[in-house]
Amino acid sequence: MPGVKNQHYVPRFYLRSFTDDSGYLSVVRRDAGGLKPVFRTKPENVCAENYLYEVRRRESQGDDGFIEKGVIEDALGKIENNLAPSYRSLLSFLDSGKLPKGEECVALISRLAFLLASLIARHPKWLSKVRGNAGAHSVELLSSAFFSDKDISQMDLAGYRNEFEAIVELACLDTALFRFDKGAPMYDLLVLLLDMDCLFYIAPEGSEFITSSLPVHAEWKDESDENPCGIYFPLNPRHAVVFRQRLEEDRCVSITRLAAVEVDSFNRTLMNGDGLWEFLIARARSKLERLIEE
Repeated sequence: MPGVKNQHYVPRFYLRSFTDDSGYLSVVRRDAGGLKPVFRTKPENVCAENYLYEVRRRESQGDDGFIEKGVIEDALGKIENNLAPSYRSLLSFLDSGKLPKGEECVALISRLAFLLASLIARHPKWLSKVRGNAGAHSVELLSSAFFSDKDISQMDLAGYRNEFEAIVELACLDTALFRFDKGAPMYDLLVLLLDMDCLFYIAPEGSEFITSSLPVHAEWKDESDENPCGIYFPLNPRHAVVFRQRLEEDRCVSITRLAAVEVDSFNRTLMNGDGLWEFLIARARSKLERLIEE
């Protein structure tokens, strides 16, 4: 995918689960001026930024001034292609009102947890913090002689002279998005999620879950707690999931049907819970407009 300019931080396969029969989403955008009018659009047009995952050369040359152009977008695309079938399978089981047993259920929940961890790690505001550390890291590595003379020579041969900071930035992104060593963000998020109860919810007829450009909402019992007590995620207009601190030794996995008022409560929680989302998204325009008016 070297030529992909519009790079999504929320996978399109997830956004498509909220489209209407015409393949459109109903969306409201929020910026510094507040909420804008609701509009309809395709999943391709939201939750994306131009060259989001690209690392600019410090000395602009070749490949539009990027280093290793397309490598992160390509890797994320392959991960999404692997996750999408499992996601559709999970929704199909939830439609039937019954989850598979044993290892198949464990695998589906593990892949769901991976998706949630990835959505957090690849959010632009999270990535901006990762990128912001690259300059300090590069100075530290150079001063500590982390790069040998041979490393520097190989970088010169590859055309990366004076690109130490860009290389370190790329390495930081790689660690944040793909590494599963203890202490890496994705590893820590997965360990947290897979140790929690997994509670699935079904909306009643006439009621729908909405989503956002940061659809993972966490809550803490106490500000001093290191880890959240619960993590909410809308799966599609009909289904949602909560990962909750385990109450028993064995992990609880359940499906519960909600009342419309409970779905509305989850929607308000997602809308009002934090300041990180840019787009609020729903299948039905009327549902989104009513929520905003309230």
